[in-house]
Amino acid sequence: MKGLKSAVFGMATALAMVCAAPASAQNVSATRPDSIAAVLKARGLPSELKQGDGNPYIRSAYDDMPFLIALMNCDDAKANCATVQFYFGFNDRKGFSLDKLNEWNAKKRFVRAYRDDDNDPVLVMDVDTDKGGIPQAVFNENLSVWLDQMQQYRRFVTE
Repeated sequence: MKGLKSAVFGMATALAMVCAAPASAQNVSATRPDSIAAVLKARGLPSELKQGDGNPYIRSAYDDMPFLIALMNCDDAKANCATVQFYFGFNDRKGFSLDKLNEWNAKKRFVRAYRDDDNDPVLVMDVDTDKGGIPQAVFNENLSVWLDQMQQYRRFVTE
């Protein structure tokens, strides 16, 4: 009987730990910009939440490259956002060749490049955090892809 009690107690403890694990691993969501800021800060990156005329966004930087994380698909009150868009651009490369941008886009899956309204070459990447967010590890992996692609894009545009 003593062995059975120990086994039941051990199984209950293990079950409690498994059930508690998801609660401790908070999801990242555009609805909660602080969850995005936490991932950036854990990576040693700056994070500053801004509210412009449009949707809110987070300013950050990596390797001397400033970038934005725009909180997108927000409600009318500019809250409860569903997605994010990473954004990085150059304002000193006006008229960068569309052929070169097409070359970039033909070889990339997760990011896309284009010329903005000011004719500057920009790089963007969308991440859907709707329906309760995504695990921190998944958002962190998306961030890693973004940071790598930004470095590659900087070399591509400035060659």
